[in-house]
Amino acid sequence: MARRRLILTMPGSAADVFEAFHNHEKRLLWDTLLSSTHVEGGGTHPYVGAITANTGRGWMRSLRMRTQFVSYRPPEIAAAASVRPSGLIGFWAASMRHRDIKAGQSELIYTFSIRLRPSLRIFDPLAAWVFERESQRRFAAMADYLRRIVHQAADISA
Repeated sequence: MARRRLILTMPGSAADVFEAFHNHEKRLLWDTLLSSTHVEGGGTHPYVGAITANTGRGWMRSLRMRTQFVSYRPPEIAAAASVRPSGLIGFWAASMRHRDIKAGQSELIYTFSIRLRPSLRIFDPLAAWVFERESQRRFAAMADYLRRIVHQAADISA
């Protein structure tokens, strides 16, 4: 199993960043990794025990994964793990920790683990590298989205 951790400074409060990621309607406005995502049973936000269904975007479109939330405490932490193997992936889990660092900025610590199916485990480090790279693109897109929202709010109040 391969594990990676990204530490990012985001242009928004921990609450804003948490909401942008975990509100499944808003998430599809910016997420470069997913073409669809929803909470099974309905709703826009997950909760402890909730299962979400996710479909990849672009060259990862064939990747479909169901994840179950094991922790969900807005705006501080959320964690989920794959419900069962999907495609090449035998297991996947991730956590997101959020904390405000100053006005209009927060720190996001994203940790994930990935393990491919048994016959492919030799490629776990490569899979982790690809997922890390795609996650960096994804969080850059979320940062752009957050900046646009702040800019739009400033235009409205002016």
